[in-house]
Amino acid sequence: MDIDHDRQMLIRAELSDLLEALRLTNFESSPLQFLVRLEAIRQTANAHQFIAVAEIASMFEASMQRVIEYGGADSVVSSFTGILDDAIGCTQLSPSVTQALLASVAVRLPR
Repeated sequence: MDIDHDRQMLIRAELSDLLEALRLTNFESSPLQFLVRLEAIRQTANAHQFIAVAEIASMFEASMQRVIEYGGADSVVSSFTGILDDAIGCTQLSPSVTQALLASVAVRLPR
């Protein structure tokens, strides 16, 4: 039995549950609840050294602050939740993988 592997699977399941709750929250009607749920993802990821997930959640948060000013929530939410899902499922979370995931955010967001 591999305790580390089991622990990682539990953390991934917790992060996936948090992400699903975020997806079910409409930013336009509940921006505070949305941001609180996003912060829960970032904090959980930081607490368990899922650095890529935490960094993506931080960028997501910063982007949502811009959405408050300029609009476009649907495309930002769709892009970042997809990237977070990828990062949560990633078995190797090295700095290079983190950079690749973050770069894919730029590619997914409309200009």
